[in-house]
Amino acid sequence: EERPIFIVGFTRSGTSMVEQMLSNHPDISGGDELFYILDIANRAAQLVGSRELYPECLAELIQPSKRDLIQNLRRDYLTKARMAGILEPTVKRFTDKMPLNEVHLGLINLMFPEAEIVHVIRHPLDVVLSSFFNDARHGGFFSFDLVAAAEHYAMVADLVEHYKDVLDMKYHAVRYEDIVGNIEKKTREMLDFLGQPWDPRCVDFHLNKRYARTASYAQVSEKLYKDAMFRYKKYRKHIDEILPILQPHIERLGYDVK
Repeated sequence: EERPIFIVGFTRSGTSMVEQMLSNHPDISGGDELFYILDIANRAAQLVGSRELYPECLAELIQPSKRDLIQNLRRDYLTKARMAGILEPTVKRFTDKMPLNEVHLGLINLMFPEAEIVHVIRHPLDVVLSSFFNDARHGGFFSFDLVAAAEHYAMVADLVEHYKDVLDMKYHAVRYEDIVGNIEKKTREMLDFLGQPWDPRCVDFHLNKRYARTASYAQVSEKLYKDAMFRYKKYRKHIDEILPILQPHIERLGYDVK
């Protein structure tokens, strides 16, 4: 059966680059930003037959009379993927890098407990500033304001940490900066995690012929460069108001502020 690879990470963290890397492997198809999980989350109460809203309605799936509904949700997702023509006849793995899928890791884990989660991490200040500069609109236009973008990042990061604590996920974190520092090593680690053989085409992600329909479409068509790392330093005097919001996450992830 087909199985998705969920590439998660905050907007502008490098998820488009990672998808281009993995989808250049002959056994992995690029799914792009699939709305299927969000659609199921929006309809979850109706699909479960519950009076409770999402995500509380998911608790009812432990009832014996409703356990089969999990397979229905799974089939709903896979049917949409097949109808979209994402997969070739011989390819069973495909990526899903919809922004903010990480807030639905509980639902994803129910539907696809065997699915791999590749979490792309980048310096929080770079992520928030890039989201602000690009007017990122996922999550209710969260980046219209720098403080709002930082608060949104912090809430999502806290939720992901909660999921990591309570869920038994096939989870692999990779840092954007480490990919830039040694792309072959980090690509090998990701492919090992996914149970896929090494293929050198993955490091030449800029040669991937698929069009990345994201704000990063131009960057992922170029060779890897280091100019985007620690970009926040150019704006150091303008970010004092968001430092208290992001400092706990900066320290938890092993970054610093210079």
